[in-house]
Amino acid sequence: MSRCLHHNPLGGIAQCPGGCCLHLYFGNVGLRLLPHELRQWCGIVAELCTYNAPHIVDAEERCLSIPGPTSDVVFLFSLEELHWLHDLLLSASLLLEADALLAPKAGF
Repeated sequence: MSRCLHHNPLGGIAQCPGGCCLHLYFGNVGLRLLPHELRQWCGIVAELCTYNAPHIVDAEERCLSIPGPTSDVVFLFSLEELHWLHDLLLSASLLLEADALLAPKAGF
């Protein structure tokens, strides 16, 4: 059974039972992410939020995009949705880091 790392009003993120990947559900999108991809997505979303926040008039207008898995696909977000997505990604990242720090070390 997957372990839910974090959820908010727009989605959730869970770790698969084997710990090899993460499942991100956000609105109508579901993605499987590897741990290094979580950090990449977190950085991309944080940068989009920071860069675009001062220029967005309507925080609910879907005017921001993130590239999809192919060149023909993009994911559209409002600034508000991007903030919720960043919340999921950052919270999951922090929880995984805390788990790694608290995990018993081999040989002790």
